[in-house]
Amino acid sequence: MKKMLLMIINPRSGRNKINDDLLEATNIFGMEGYGITVLNTTKAGDATEYAREFGKDYDIVICRGGDGTFCEMMNGIMSLDKKPLIGYIPAGTTNDLGNTLSLPMKARKAAQLIVSEDALPYDIGTFNGKYFTYVASFGALTECSYAAPQSLKNKIGRFAYFYEAAKEIKDIHPIPLRVKVDDQVFEGEYIFGSISNSYVIAKVIHLDPELVCLNDGKFEVLLVENPRNVKGWATTLTSAVARKFDERYIKLVKGSHIEIETLDGSPLPWTLDGEYGGDDNKVVIDIKKHAFNMFRPVQKNEDTEEATIEK
Repeated sequence: MKKMLLMIINPRSGRNKINDDLLEATNIFGMEGYGITVLNTTKAGDATEYAREFGKDYDIVICRGGDGTFCEMMNGIMSLDKKPLIGYIPAGTTNDLGNTLSLPMKARKAAQLIVSEDALPYDIGTFNGKYFTYVASFGALTECSYAAPQSLKNKIGRFAYFYEAAKEIKDIHPIPLRVKVDDQVFEGEYIFGSISNSYVIAKVIHLDPELVCLNDGKFEVLLVENPRNVKGWATTLTSAVARKFDERYIKLVKGSHIEIETLDGSPLPWTLDGEYGGDDNKVVIDIKKHAFNMFRPVQKNEDTEEATIEK
């Protein structure tokens, strides 16, 4: 029986949009014997709806878009009892998830990877019931992820985020929080925090790939305390760029169950996979180990105890 493939495309993602080598990609799938259906998104939420309504009828579901579109699609996929295998052809402005997974940015090469690699188990996070694939963050430099207009992203790419960040820095204020990571509890005033399954956070912070495992059932929790003075700010920024976090200001731990609440009860704006995630004064985040299977190269520190899922 012919295997069926659904490709969900966001034609507005990235600067190249849809007029690149996408036709070559579909030809590659066709030559492998897949029956192909292509659905274009026209508005926010379409990728979730398409995956939820049609995903169960396909062997493989592929996202062609940015990290936000992939997150939308996976929110639909995770509602299915029987999940298809997942592919990702990055087409966003920054593609942090694609870079972490070492996925080609060219559609043709990404398609070749999908037909040649096995599908490997991959973790996903839940955020007050919603799913995110690689990062949930709050505080400084998070709003710029979703505040940058798509037209500006298409024109100047990654620099659109720095443009927005420059406007935001003057308004940075510490946030009094209680953070529980499994059996550890932290309290303090924080200017930034993230829960991630990625080598890159907020476009500028890079984690050591030797410390990050993409399918161990735990995400990395990064908390940046208020530096309070110019010297503290300099130390914090320098240590973040150098990947040698100064523990006086930056905490990095791993966990599978995370609870975060504001000590003053005020709502805290969140970003999920680069898109606005809502304002909440308390969030509960759980990590689902091996939640789905995705075509991608094997990464460092992979959990290889369970067999890969072949095409």
